[in-house]
Formats: sequence, C-alpha cells, structure tokens
Amino acid sequence: MREIKITLEWGKEQALKASKAFYDYDMKNSNKRYMGWFFVALTQFAMVGALKHDTYGLLFVSTFLMAYWYYGRWLLRNAMLKKYYANIQESTLNFRLKKDGLYNEEQLISWEQIFKVIKLDDDVLLHTQDSTILFTRNSFSSYDDLQLFLDTMREKGKA
Repeated sequence: MREIKITLEWGKEQALKASKAFYDYDMKNSNKRYMGWFFVALTQFAMVGALKHDTYGLLFVSTFLMAYWYYGRWLLRNAMLKKYYANIQESTLNFRLKKDGLYNEEQLISWEQIFKVIKLDDDVLLHTQDSTILFTRNSFSSYDDLQLFLDTMREKGKA
C-alpha cells in the first residue's frame, strides 16, 4: 500500500460541519429515528383525544416532544457546540495513511481507535474514539487517493 497524504483546513466552521454531518448520519442510520416516529404517532393519538374528548394535555406534550425531536435537539446541540468550538484556532492538519494507521503529524491514530469511516456525497467522515473529522474531497490530492483511502478502510472493516 502506498502512503496517502491528506491535508485539511481545520477550524470552527469545519468542526461544526463535521458535527452536523455525524448528527445527520446518526439520526438516519440508527434506531433513534424510531423515537421520532413514536412522537408522531403519539401526536396523532393525542389529536383524536383532543377532538373526541376535549382533552388537550397529551396533545401539547406530544407536539412539544415532536418539535423538540425534529428541530430543537439540533438547535440546542448546535448552540453548545458553538460555545465549545469558540476558541478553536484555524490550522492546517496534515495526515498520512500508512500500513499501521493514520498519522497526524507524528501522532498515530491506530486502526483500533478508528470506529467508523462514512462516505458522504463528496466528503468522508472519520469517527475515532477522540473526535470526528470531516475530510472534504479537496483534502485528498487526487480522486485515486480518496478511493484508495476508502478501499483501505473497507479492508480494515471501518467503512
């Protein structure tokens, strides 16, 4: 396997974009999505109760839960992340993919530390035990490097 060089401009906006990409992926591909469906069904049940029996308590609670689940969760999380990432300095990170893992400067991110690699439309999301990193298409020097990176991650059972 040849060495792949990956260059990434990292800062507050990139960190927020990575967080949003992982949040969206997690909500679409985990069992959490069924919780939203439950709140929709509860709201429908509450609507019938409100119309037939003139009781509005469950309707208010279920509507609030549904609105929070689909809209409020990301708004609250985004506000917390903006505070958390407020002091991040813009920097350029250089990674190298080698046989034994992914290197950031001289620090090794071993295969065991990489939980999942997710291919998005034009980007690649790398989820490790310490962080989530979003590699854009421009982070790789060529399309072949991107494909080799993804193939290597599939080989290692990470993608």
